[in-house]
Amino acid sequence: MITTIYSRRNCLPYQYHRLPYRRSGAQRGQAIVTWLVRTALAAGDNKLAAMAVRTAKALASDNPGFPAITAAAAHSLGLVGRDRVHLAEAAAQHHDPWAKASATEDLAVLHARHGDREQAIHHLNEALSGYQLTGATTDTARTRRRLRKLGVRCRHGTQSASRPVSGWPSLTDTERAASELVAQGLNNQQVADCMYISVHTVAFHLRQIFRKLNIGSRVELTRIVIQQAHQP
Repeated sequence: MITTIYSRRNCLPYQYHRLPYRRSGAQRGQAIVTWLVRTALAAGDNKLAAMAVRTAKALASDNPGFPAITAAAAHSLGLVGRDRVHLAEAAAQHHDPWAKASATEDLAVLHARHGDREQAIHHLNEALSGYQLTGATTDTARTRRRLRKLGVRCRHGTQSASRPVSGWPSLTDTERAASELVAQGLNNQQVADCMYISVHTVAFHLRQIFRKLNIGSRVELTRIVIQQAHQP
């Protein structure tokens, strides 16, 4: 754990100095801002966390047409200030299901710290559904542990009844985003960099995509993405 925190802390200034250059790619910068704030706080670097929040607010100001950036700024402010209002705003504004689940989980943690067990459980259940929707197994497991600490026993979730089990409509928003990046010719590492997730998570998403679409290659996936792009 110490090694992990130390190595993450060493890379924080590098990640911070990259942030201003992401304003032209605002939607892609949202995840790293929140990650940077969270990791800086975990490493005890409150000064860097505050700097990242200021950058998040500047990103939101420079890109008023991108709700995801506004949500990321609110999320970052909520983390630094331990502010339930900002975290609730972030959870409401995020369109990406994983990002929404992340903000909702953080909101639940604050409710638990303030002794509001009912609200904590409510928001943890919402976060759990979001993580399950995106196939975020590590986040799902962590959220279940939080619920168990509050005395709630969770059943393992299944596929939403409203979502098909195969074909393009069965893909989650995250899986579609990964598919579109693959169709642009990006390899797994490049997809991971764009989505701010690990290469292993990209590989997991691609296995799910290939299974749902009943395909076995990136060429077939590219063909399907192109076909979908031309659908009315």
